[in-house]
Amino acid sequence: MYIMYQGEAEEAPPNSLDPDTLCCACEYKDANGKQQKLTWAKTDLKYTPSFNMGPQDVLPCMVSGSHFQEEKERVLCAMIWGMIPPWHKGDYKKRSDKLSTHNGRLENIQTSKLYSPSLRNRQRCIVVCEGFYEWKAGTNNKSSKQPYYIYATQDKGVKADDPTTWNNESSELDGWKGFKVLKLAGIFGTFETEEGKIIHSCTIITRESNKVLSWLHHRMPVYLQNEEECQAWLNNNLPTDVVIKRLNNMILEEQALNWHPVSTVVNNVLHKTPDCRKEIKPQ
Repeated sequence: MYIMYQGEAEEAPPNSLDPDTLCCACEYKDANGKQQKLTWAKTDLKYTPSFNMGPQDVLPCMVSGSHFQEEKERVLCAMIWGMIPPWHKGDYKKRSDKLSTHNGRLENIQTSKLYSPSLRNRQRCIVVCEGFYEWKAGTNNKSSKQPYYIYATQDKGVKADDPTTWNNESSELDGWKGFKVLKLAGIFGTFETEEGKIIHSCTIITRESNKVLSWLHHRMPVYLQNEEECQAWLNNNLPTDVVIKRLNNMILEEQALNWHPVSTVVNNVLHKTPDCRKEIKPQ
């Protein structure tokens, strides 16, 4: 699974979800019912939008403000995609463990040596993205895999691959009215470098696909479909057993997601131009 974010390249349309726009796209109502726009936590990483994200790239994540001594209930934090193991020493960019840590299975995440420390510390996050890529296997071994772009179901007339159809506006009364982003359940860890910098890294939680996406792949990310699910996942007052049980009981609704086939240019994570998410006719 690879993630897609609207880019800031010269050819990108003007209404891309850049860091400031994401603050509006992730708006929520606080405990007092007041609409709140998010701010970015001050960290040693910087999020730069892209049309094609892979492991070790920097993602935008929502977390409880309590992790940063913030008064706000939620903040955005830039995190490396792929948890840095808590036992790692030295340069985090030169890990020798070869562990694949960008996705973590919901089924055994509580017993994982890698992920359980973050769960004990209630370091839960929500990875925010416009969509993600997944590959459907061909009918025989010689067939190449067809990539698809998966995204939240949008309002009528809004096309996921055409930002000119997006109305990215927000108001105090109605909140965000623009492109609906995906909010994926994740966990995060902190790592201190030899220079004393604090690096945050995250893992996206996956589960067995239900009938909505099982035609495409046997695994899927845990998609938080409404504000209640987001609030519960980020609520540090709720114990781990409770929130994990909630994730297990969630059912991905048929109308929650949409998708279309895209070019195999996305197979190369270094290819980050707008054609990555353009709809094509399936091969």
